[in-house]
Amino acid sequence: MLIGQLDWPQNIYLAKALHDGGFQVRMLSDGVQPKDLAHWLTVESMDLGDVAALSARVRELAEDPAIGWIIPLDEDAIHASHLAVADTGKLFPNIPADQRDMLQQKSAMGEFAQSVGVPTPNTVRISDDGEAQKLAAQMGFPIVLKGETGFAGNTVAVCDDAAELEAALQRLARHNKLLQQHVAGANWGCGGFFVDGELIRVHAYEIVEQTPPRCGPASKVRHASEPDLICAMTALGRALRWQGFMQADFIRDANGTFWFLEINPRPWGSMTAAVAAGNDMFAPLVDVLRGARPSAVLQPDGDWCGAVFPKPLLSQARQRQWTRVAMTLMSPRYWRSAPPTDWRTFKYFLKLAYWAWLGKQQPGAQRSASPPAALQVPKDFT
Repeated sequence: MLIGQLDWPQNIYLAKALHDGGFQVRMLSDGVQPKDLAHWLTVESMDLGDVAALSARVRELAEDPAIGWIIPLDEDAIHASHLAVADTGKLFPNIPADQRDMLQQKSAMGEFAQSVGVPTPNTVRISDDGEAQKLAAQMGFPIVLKGETGFAGNTVAVCDDAAELEAALQRLARHNKLLQQHVAGANWGCGGFFVDGELIRVHAYEIVEQTPPRCGPASKVRHASEPDLICAMTALGRALRWQGFMQADFIRDANGTFWFLEINPRPWGSMTAAVAAGNDMFAPLVDVLRGARPSAVLQPDGDWCGAVFPKPLLSQARQRQWTRVAMTLMSPRYWRSAPPTDWRTFKYFLKLAYWAWLGKQQPGAQRSASPPAALQVPKDFT
């Protein structure tokens, strides 16, 4: 049983890899059963934002003999699943409580990265808006304002002046907030699959385009096996004795130093670009769930630049940029960025673009009126 969003393409590719590896695959999701995927994927619909209901369902899954593995695919699902059944042998990965606490706070992630020798920008917790403006003036603009929690850039703002900082403070009013030194440079990422802290697969890449710009997820990447970046990722995974997928974001400055930003303890969007380039990121998961230890395989040599399929098309459709949509659909380079799969799965991804044009998520999606648990402000935060 996978738990996550149907409109995150990496989740679909991961699910298909498990199916092709011999597993019966079900997914607990906000969306409804896609007809195009019904021949290999069974979807159970529920509101994943209802933490109490999700936790209760996960407890039922842990007791169900038909379920061999429970795999949450995003931060909220990880949080709810571990609250419900942290002691079950079915949960993958099973993250210790102290690591879960660290991975829910970006300031704690930075402190952890520093402790293992990974360069990290100066980061300060703030208690009120007036303090934020004073600290920003001392640290100097541009400055980065972050929520302690959040993912896909939804609580990050790069502020060029006091007015932009004030607007960002208002937007993140419900969040515990951090000010972070802005590091000028290129955005990079590195993700991998770990077994007992050993890096088994790695995907190192420069983020060429982001949606939205500056702080959103990658929509186009350039693969490059930078030794310092892979060394930093290796140190993070080894210190955590990590199991499964993990990705981290970095900034590379003009001197070539990689500055750590945050950890994402899950599959990441641009891993589909790695698979399209011949770097099979999903095979190790299949091996581990079968009880085998996968062999370590390095990222292929040589640069390779491509879209994070199908994100550019989804973004253009969402903004109703029809000329760009048409150019993308006719671009062989775009389609080369798509990992191989069956035609019905491709049809599903084209439907995602159509739903984006309509301003909708995957049909039937149920969204909770309250923020997910991992985005709520802890009452005892200091």
